[in-house]
Amino acid sequence: MSMVEARTVRTLVAVAGFLVQEFVEVPHLPSPMAAWKPFILASATPLMRISYDDADHDDQLDRAWWDLSSHSGTLDSAGTVLLSVEGAGGLPWLQAQVSRKPPRASAIGLPGHDIGFVALSVDGEASIRVTSEEWETWIFSNPPP
Repeated sequence: MSMVEARTVRTLVAVAGFLVQEFVEVPHLPSPMAAWKPFILASATPLMRISYDDADHDDQLDRAWWDLSSHSGTLDSAGTVLLSVEGAGGLPWLQAQVSRKPPRASAIGLPGHDIGFVALSVDGEASIRVTSEEWETWIFSNPPP
């Protein structure tokens, strides 16, 4: 992984409204690749599907991610979360924090990629995946609410 890709991930997460901290390797937590696994199984069922045809697709996605992350424990009391962006395999978790204004989940996608990321709680207990599918954006939660 080149530093350019790490910088790209940091930049897009900052542009989405997070306060970017640092890439961290946390031995007692699953790696980003391991955290993706429960969500890519054929048996994984999205908690929510938001159609690209919806005029307020991005607003719906941003609100849904914020509500789910806040209630599932994915965000800790300080608003800290670990992020892994789809297409940036090989990078460790990016630690980030929400600011006063909720971040835009709809803005987290690498250039040339669709929206896609996993957010993991700093204690490793809860995670949420947002992914772009053919006609809609899916949100998964592990564990389900």
